[in-house]
Amino acid sequence: MTDQNLGENPAKLQPSLKLNEVLDQSIVTISELGEDFSVPHADLQLVQQRLGEGRFHLAVLGQFKRGKSTLLNALLGDDLLPTDILPVTAIPTFIHSGPEVGGKVFFFDRPEPETFTVSAEHSLSDFLNDYVTEAGNPHNQRQVSRVEISHPAPLLQQGVVLIDTPGVGSTLKHNTEVAHQILPQCDAALFLVSPDPPITEMELEYLQQIKQQMPRTFYLLNKVDFLEEQEQTVSLRFLADQLSRFYASDPQVMPISARNGLNARLSGDEAGWRKSGMQLVEQNLIDFFAREKQQILYQALGHRTEDLLNGVIMQLHLSLTALKLPEDELQQRLEKFRQSLPAIEREQQAAADVLAGDLKRAIKRLAEEIEGLRERGKQQILTQVETHLESVEDPEQMERLVHETIAGETDQFFGPAMSSVAEIIRREATELLSINQQRSNQLIEQVRQTAAELFAIPYQAPVADSSYTRFDVPAWSHDLFTSDMDPLGQKLSRKFFSKKYRRRRTVNRLREESRKLLYKNVEQISWALRQSLDESFRQFGVDLREQLEKTITATRKAMEIALERSESHSRETAQTEIRLQQALQRLQKSCGELVG
Repeated sequence: MTDQNLGENPAKLQPSLKLNEVLDQSIVTISELGEDFSVPHADLQLVQQRLGEGRFHLAVLGQFKRGKSTLLNALLGDDLLPTDILPVTAIPTFIHSGPEVGGKVFFFDRPEPETFTVSAEHSLSDFLNDYVTEAGNPHNQRQVSRVEISHPAPLLQQGVVLIDTPGVGSTLKHNTEVAHQILPQCDAALFLVSPDPPITEMELEYLQQIKQQMPRTFYLLNKVDFLEEQEQTVSLRFLADQLSRFYASDPQVMPISARNGLNARLSGDEAGWRKSGMQLVEQNLIDFFAREKQQILYQALGHRTEDLLNGVIMQLHLSLTALKLPEDELQQRLEKFRQSLPAIEREQQAAADVLAGDLKRAIKRLAEEIEGLRERGKQQILTQVETHLESVEDPEQMERLVHETIAGETDQFFGPAMSSVAEIIRREATELLSINQQRSNQLIEQVRQTAAELFAIPYQAPVADSSYTRFDVPAWSHDLFTSDMDPLGQKLSRKFFSKKYRRRRTVNRLREESRKLLYKNVEQISWALRQSLDESFRQFGVDLREQLEKTITATRKAMEIALERSESHSRETAQTEIRLQQALQRLQKSCGELVG
């Protein structure tokens, strides 16, 4: 296996031998700062625990319905994780080594997990269906935080933990959010795509985040069993071209069929396992774990530690600035800041109202484009179908010709039409969101300017980019026709009905089916683009609220903590300032050692 197999150069990945020492010192330092720093203290303890156990987190990432759970099942050699056609809920599943198959479900609202042991009557798959699928746990009503599974698979016995993640781009808005939030817990990734549809802009944006947060990514093109050899070559080339923006040279993309690999592994078919491409994936992972797992683990945990320490350092700067102010001045500034908040909240509500109005405008434009698409489809597809219905006398020949027309014209029409409508809506949404972005930047800058009179707040307004306008390419189908809707069948019906009756019956059925198929495909495009619009505008609103809340909370908390201490003994405040300054210096030094 070459370095190119992984798309990166291992020589650049030098693990910090000081990580253990930095964690020990930092945890002690932060523990002395009290409850105000309890969250980063707990996070660093988790990093230290992972480092001590040598647990390596390998996540399977990608868009909704790329085959992530099937891939994990194939690697485990067990039909374990649910692979339903519907999306799972926004719950990550951690799979670690254990002597036997078992499961634990952890909850937000309960201290103890629920444990499951496999029996003849109940499989782990059935148990998981009750907690991680929309059918068993719609919208996560059970308040599940995560699921842990133990399994005796050889791959896991090297200290590897596999993570099944919710897919980005699902109809469930929280799935995309969780898929992004789990990245800091991952050390390396299997990034899964498939040819239908090809890799999307949303996936490439997601990949950019992945690249920033973890040093190793394997690329897999799944579902190649549906492609001819030439189609597979084209798909691999296209994917490599898209990935080349992240690398100096093209990374290796491994073509696989996770479904065929799972079937081969379950039946003990070694030839099928090789043919599926899964043997190459397994061997690459084994080689990677043997050569670089510990090195990558150190680097991933080092990055996580650095991020946590930088957050604490920022909080210490704020606290120290506030502590240096006289009590009366600090009280005045705090009151001034509080007085500015109602106006900011009104501006925020006004911005939200404008955003909601712009979303309605984008949806109206989408409806107009979809209506035009429907009319064009009638002209291009249904007109040809009608020609066959009017001119062909034999019902069987008529049915064959209509099927051929539908099969040929559906792809030919909907491919360009779908791209055209999607591009029009993308431009419309981008323009509207760009205007809203300017308004949002001004609002956040207003908060920052108010805060700057009190303290130097290290937050920046979000930069407008394409991440607000993510559009999935919808798929379409022409596989709705059966050979004959007559339950008796054409051949049998010839014995009982006249040719005239059979023809009239076939004409009516084919006309209705053709119309339904056209409308179904149009509505599928409309639904997919509407989901993208809703998600884009919703995420924009979430980002705006988050940036405002960060700026407001950081400023207010620093002042309130300083005021509380200032109102006690001035001598104690001086001691606190010294203690915070010492902690700041120690953490800056530790952070510098990690970077160095």
